[in-house]
Amino acid sequence: MKKFLLLSLILTGFSLHSQAHIGVMGGIDLESEYTQIGMGLNYMPFPKISVGAMAMVTPFDGGDDYMIMYNAKYNIKKFTLVGGLMTGDMAMPGMMSGMHSSSHTMRMDSEPYFGIEFKPFKNRMLKVYYNHSDMMKSVGVMMPILNIGKMKMNHMNHMDHDHNND
Repeated sequence: MKKFLLLSLILTGFSLHSQAHIGVMGGIDLESEYTQIGMGLNYMPFPKISVGAMAMVTPFDGGDDYMIMYNAKYNIKKFTLVGGLMTGDMAMPGMMSGMHSSSHTMRMDSEPYFGIEFKPFKNRMLKVYYNHSDMMKSVGVMMPILNIGKMKMNHMNHMDHDHNND
């Protein structure tokens, strides 16, 4: 009974401040110059902290390349600091042309990455991001397409309040 009570208290506490975002992103890997598109899901248990995952693919240039990135984010005004693990299949540049296309990609072990997101416009949800790891350095833009949760109204009210004070 104590475990059930503790679990329900934790879940209730999280739901007071929780919000989920589903977003889309597009960018480029600066080393390979491959175009990347992706989708992400983030859950905010607290107003400045979120955890989530993103899936990125290189549909036009890289063949079968994909990355899955698990992350935690900390928001500081217009900036968000990102850290996590990434895994996936990536093309290896300089492979011999006689090899089959499946051997052009290499399965990547989980490796750490960090990133930064910047929100250039006060009243827009658009963000510019940079992600860095040993295997990839990418830059691009991201935008939420769906917000679910209790903070949505508070966030919008704060935006209207900040906009009226300008």
